[in-house]
Amino acid sequence: MKKVLLVDDREENLYLLSTLLKGNGYEVASAMNGAEALVQAHKSPPDMIVADVLMPVMDGFELCHKVKTDKELKDSAFIFYTASYLDKRDEELALSLGVDRYLLKPQEPDILLKVLGEVFDERDSKAGAGVIPFPEERDYLKDHNESLVRMLEKKIEQLNHTQQGLKKEIQTRKVAEEKLKTSLLEKEALLKEVYHRTKNNMQVIVGLFDLQARKLGLQSPETVFREMSDRIYSMSMVHDLLYRSKNLYEIKLDQYLSSLTDRLLALYNSNETEVELDLQIEPVPINIQFAVPLGLVITEVLSNALKYAFKDRAVGLISIVAKQTGENGLHLVLRDNGIGLRLNTTNQNTLGMHIIQTVVKNQLSGTIEIDDSNGLSYSFSLPDILLKD
Repeated sequence: MKKVLLVDDREENLYLLSTLLKGNGYEVASAMNGAEALVQAHKSPPDMIVADVLMPVMDGFELCHKVKTDKELKDSAFIFYTASYLDKRDEELALSLGVDRYLLKPQEPDILLKVLGEVFDERDSKAGAGVIPFPEERDYLKDHNESLVRMLEKKIEQLNHTQQGLKKEIQTRKVAEEKLKTSLLEKEALLKEVYHRTKNNMQVIVGLFDLQARKLGLQSPETVFREMSDRIYSMSMVHDLLYRSKNLYEIKLDQYLSSLTDRLLALYNSNETEVELDLQIEPVPINIQFAVPLGLVITEVLSNALKYAFKDRAVGLISIVAKQTGENGLHLVLRDNGIGLRLNTTNQNTLGMHIIQTVVKNQLSGTIEIDDSNGLSYSFSLPDILLKD
């Protein structure tokens, strides 16, 4: 059984090679560097040494030089198996020392086994053929030093490249860390904002119930609960759109009004009247602090139109036009072609009209113009409702 001494400073490499050779009938010993390999070789001379080149304590070149100049070990076959010394001059130095093969890692197992077999066959056929020419000591030392210098330069270059990569990685991580800190602060601010908005919305709901309670004697409980449900739904829809949005600071007016009008139309549309909606709404971003009061106003106007504007009519039309005015303003017109409001003191004192006027004036800082000469039209001027750039 042929004995092979494996020399490599990486345990995983020794394990893989040892397993491969043992599985193919070789006796295997191993060492972690050249100095350790020499001690083992003198105790039990191997038929072949398979060694890495770049190793601590004693590298492969020095190990090979000592083996080939040792009377007891010089007949051992020697193979270099390296991933570091790739220069052609390194291979020439190795061959001048009497190395049988100079292999670059990694190799397929079948190829590696084939090479070992070829080397053993060549050794057997050349037995007693004479002494292999060997370089002068001075020439070996010169070539060895030059090889070490080349490897050192290569390692320095690799270290510089790694250092540059680390600098970029550190900078990237710093930027990512700053973004995370900023994101955390934004989320904390948004969480506080959510609590603040929720508290305000709860206060609005309480206020609406209080106002509705004062008018309770004029309406049936079913009507009261439906109207309150509509108002609360218009408020909750703002949070639903925010939840599904990538931007927690704004909602798009066209999406909001489209969802709100679809809901109200489904609730109040009767089999007796076919109501058509005509929406001409610009996709402008609404500041979230104004979305809830705006939704309340539109809910009041639209639900009233759907309930009362088209009595005894087969068809009806409701149009909503919303356009940006100035830098942050909005001009909003809700119009129907129904029977009209016929303005009087009683109509102006309804809860719905009270909500519309109070919200537009106090929360949206806007104005209202109402025209019932041809159906009913609400024209709102809201000067500072859009999200600023």
